[in-house]
Amino acid sequence: MTAFDCKECKDTGFITIKKEGKEYARRCKCQSRDRLLSKSDRANIPLRFAGADLGGYYPDKSNPYQIKAKKTVENYVKDYPAVDKGLLLQGTIGVGKTRLLCAIATELMEKFEHLDVYYIDWNDLVRKMGSGEDHSSRDFNAINTLINKLADVELLLFDELAASRVSQWVYDNIYFLINKRYNNKKSTICATNFYDNPTDGSESLTQRIGERLRSRLFEMTHVVEVKGIDYRQKYL
Repeated sequence: MTAFDCKECKDTGFITIKKEGKEYARRCKCQSRDRLLSKSDRANIPLRFAGADLGGYYPDKSNPYQIKAKKTVENYVKDYPAVDKGLLLQGTIGVGKTRLLCAIATELMEKFEHLDVYYIDWNDLVRKMGSGEDHSSRDFNAINTLINKLADVELLLFDELAASRVSQWVYDNIYFLINKRYNNKKSTICATNFYDNPTDGSESLTQRIGERLRSRLFEMTHVVEVKGIDYRQKYL
């Protein structure tokens, strides 16, 4: 007996429906899912969050920060591209910032067929730039191509902002891409574990990324605090 990935269309991509005595072929919903996953791959969305949508984010009903965060993100998706700023999700580890980030991408890629969106993680970007390596070993053509891609993409999802310390050269390149996006009014959504005014004595976001870059982000994004417990510790 043959096992099909999709039981509805038996992997043909189409299903037959009857209407007023006539049969019509309709594209199966699995095709939409496959196209979405393909878009997620091109957008560099982490496999764990590929296809994640806002319906899969469940804020704690007793947590006003999470409820407000989801509502803010929903409004951003509803209003896009008529938005004045991007978003800066601030919160501790494990409160769902990356899921929200990727859910925005999923919702907008379904809403806009040809949306140009790209996800990058701070540490992954730093690694691709060859931080800490000898100057002669860096592939500057590849680095410049990546930086310009991130600067020009219609919607940039920048995760784990300020996750590690970087060299001045890396910092200057990151500032270049953020500043170019600012000047060209490109929407940027960031997520970070650092707050602007931490109450536990930890470093602030400004201390991590410097006043110059934080100032640009003030002008480019609305702050969204996502507070709560680490879901990984609670449910795993």
